[in-house]
Amino acid sequence: MNNILSFYFDGLIVQAVKVSISGNSVAINDVSTFPLHDFEDYLSLCREKSCIVCCNPPHFYQDIVHLPPAAGRLYGKLVRAEVQKTHPDLTSFSIFFRIVGESMIETRPYNKIAVFSYPDDFLSDFISEINRFRITITHIYAAPCSILRLALSTCALDPNQPRIFIATLLGEKLLLISENSELEFIRKIPSLDSDLLPEDTNNINMTVDYCFQSLRMRPTEVVMINQPERADELSHLVSVPYRSVLPPRLDNMPPRIIQDYLAPVAAAMHSVDSPGMGNIMPSDYAAFTMHKKVFAVTTIVLSLFILLLTGYLVKETMTISALKSKIGRMRTELSGSAGEIVTFRKLDAETNRLKQPLDLINKQNSTLNPATALAALILPESGDYTIEGIIIKSESNVLNVQIYGAITVSGYRNTQASFEKLVALIAKIPEYTISSSKIDIKSKSFGIQARYNGGGPKSR
Repeated sequence: MNNILSFYFDGLIVQAVKVSISGNSVAINDVSTFPLHDFEDYLSLCREKSCIVCCNPPHFYQDIVHLPPAAGRLYGKLVRAEVQKTHPDLTSFSIFFRIVGESMIETRPYNKIAVFSYPDDFLSDFISEINRFRITITHIYAAPCSILRLALSTCALDPNQPRIFIATLLGEKLLLISENSELEFIRKIPSLDSDLLPEDTNNINMTVDYCFQSLRMRPTEVVMINQPERADELSHLVSVPYRSVLPPRLDNMPPRIIQDYLAPVAAAMHSVDSPGMGNIMPSDYAAFTMHKKVFAVTTIVLSLFILLLTGYLVKETMTISALKSKIGRMRTELSGSAGEIVTFRKLDAETNRLKQPLDLINKQNSTLNPATALAALILPESGDYTIEGIIIKSESNVLNVQIYGAITVSGYRNTQASFEKLVALIAKIPEYTISSSKIDIKSKSFGIQARYNGGGPKSR
């Protein structure tokens, strides 16, 4: 359900209507009519934050413009340029236009466009008053545009036929000429009575003649839309068929509401059914409204960012507070350990004092010593061999040990076995590794080369 606040403004009188629209159901919640100087009092009591405006300026411009179909994308600029060319006195104004038909000009097809122009200054004070109370205007419609959209619902079977619709407003009757379901021409008739009057029939017949002579179309009928359906005594004086009928969506409304508040009610329905059509909101106010929306969105985004940043700062502050508390506890613990720290520093100084001698001892012990290698070469006494010489050489952190001797047993087989036993005994000595070994079976002399990797004990 859409709850809409709709204002109708004609320069002197303001009508305010609060409407609820749900599908085809329309309910009137509140209506008010008051002079313009009481508008401020009404707004001061208004709780709505948005509204639509339906206006009926006493002065406006209507023109027929012909443009080629191929320029459809540029119609907005081209139509506005044609209006300024025709009416150079217009400076700040809003327009709405509709394609009402086609025409041939010099054998070329053109779109026939009805243009309606409204000076912006008519609405400036009214808009300022609404803005002062922080109420946003979502749409501004010309009364004829909104009323025609409602009136066409009475011709559901053939809405494209040219017609004249009559709508009674405060102090006047509007004659709306439609072609192909679009508004083509507006005529205002001063009138204080909603009934069909003799002078009304004369104006209607004159309008029918104007349609035929200037607009090149002939209305098929005249339709009175905002009075209860009845037979008018003067309808036979109208030169085309005449009927009085209510739009279907207004069937359940009181007759007084239909007769007195047609314009704001029609505008409310228009804002729901086709909000973009016929919107004549001044460009400056439209830009202001857009900037206001952008500012509101930006404010919300910045507020969320500030909220997140505040949360992050609070979290970091709590973390810093926890670290400060932990540091405080550690300082307290360290202050109670002054004796242990003094003892540690003494031991550290003593260690540094002994470090240099210990390094020299370790260096000396880590150097390979031939005497150590010779002392480690312990072989059991045996009558199977004799050791004739040992040569020790230092090379790249190892000692090469060469052992020379002879086997004393007889027989080739015993000689070989004794030699292999001797090599195995040397290989079992710690830190010794056999590099090579050989024996001359005839002379029984042998040579064994081994590597010694031991470095002696180290100081700690």
